[in-house]
Amino acid sequence: MRLLPTLVSGEFRVSLPTADRSAAVLARVLLDDSSLTVDLLAETLAVDPSLALWATARSYQRDRQEPRTIAELAGWLESAAAAVLWWEVTSDPTASAHIAPSDSIAELVKTALETADVAALLASIHGQAAAECAYLAGLLHDAERWLHEAGSPPGIAARDLLPPWLCDLDSAPCGQFVQQARALISSGEATEEHDPAASHRRAERSQRRWQRRGGLLARMLPRIAERMRRLNDLEHRFEELLETEKLAAMAEFAAGAGHEINNPLAIVAGRAQLLLTDETDPERRRELAVINAQVKRAYEMIADMRLFARPPMPQFARIDLSALLVALVTDLAPGLLEQAITLEYSGGGEPIEIEADAAQLNVALRSICRNSAEAISHQGRIEIMAAARDGDVEIGISDNGPGIAPEHRRHVFDPFYSSRQAGRGLGLGLSKAWRIVTMHGGRITIDTEPGHGTKFTIRLPATKL
Repeated sequence: MRLLPTLVSGEFRVSLPTADRSAAVLARVLLDDSSLTVDLLAETLAVDPSLALWATARSYQRDRQEPRTIAELAGWLESAAAAVLWWEVTSDPTASAHIAPSDSIAELVKTALETADVAALLASIHGQAAAECAYLAGLLHDAERWLHEAGSPPGIAARDLLPPWLCDLDSAPCGQFVQQARALISSGEATEEHDPAASHRRAERSQRRWQRRGGLLARMLPRIAERMRRLNDLEHRFEELLETEKLAAMAEFAAGAGHEINNPLAIVAGRAQLLLTDETDPERRRELAVINAQVKRAYEMIADMRLFARPPMPQFARIDLSALLVALVTDLAPGLLEQAITLEYSGGGEPIEIEADAAQLNVALRSICRNSAEAISHQGRIEIMAAARDGDVEIGISDNGPGIAPEHRRHVFDPFYSSRQAGRGLGLGLSKAWRIVTMHGGRITIDTEPGHGTKFTIRLPATKL
């Protein structure tokens, strides 16, 4: 048997088992096997009580669904599989190794299958729908014992995981057939509809198949792991590419807008200067001076925007990154001590050679350090590290500030974006850092969580592409 993804209810966590062959079917779902059908999922669920219990619990927890038949349960699992079947697997085939089921688990499987079989048989006189409902109810009637065998702590009941109709089978329409089935099985009594020996043989055959070890899943695990890694990489790369395209579009807008806005600003500044020349009233002279000052401020902001939009091309040269970082820390650290912030470079004394524009790279790193200092505000720590990795150079700048809330994270590199709650200032500091890094053929990422600080990671090619 294998272990299914963990069920969670508050602080309670439990991992239910499933048959090897069931796990192989679920693996095919993850691999988008075109030959897989809902009917095959239904057949799998019908002979695997623990998988049916897990799927029922997940359908109720996640989507508040209350499937009444195996077919409905299979339909939900087929549609939600990509979201709920996310195993932490690796390329090591032993990552989800076969676990021999205990005698008590094996007995639970047989009891559930026999109960479901007899309950459906008894309910069939009321129609197919009643029989299908009774089968699922019989399969799941002993949910409490399954949770106990899987290691659930005391006090956790099936009602914490399952839809209400399955938690009170005595009052459920199909519950009476489950009770009758349990009584018939216990007594061994034969009836016109029920042959106890035949039901027992069918349950034992299914139990043996449930226990049988299968090698198919082990062969699938490397493919599943590769699919998971690829999806994870695509998700991260999509976010990075989206941010890159957004900032590139903003840079183009800044270049055009800067040119257009400068023209009316020049007229405003010229008229203000002309009026100021002949003005003698002190109050009006003060107001005209304010106009001139604000025009100058607007000019400076536009100059920053245009610099962000079209900065000078880097002048690449071979430099020692370690020496650059040591010089940066030596320059910035004394000023940060006034805020009780320590700035340290944790790299060793070994040189790290890279082809880069030392002046531009210094501007980018300085901007990130200042951003971290603004976030911390008072009393904290900023640490810089650098290392050569697989032909690239990686620079990390981490702080123990307040972190960045998810709603502000996607705006971090936007020009002039400010989120005072996140401790970030107004301006182009991080925008310039992003621009310089991308012009060096690198990328910059952020790892942050509110209350747990922020880490900027810059990855640059060691040699000019």
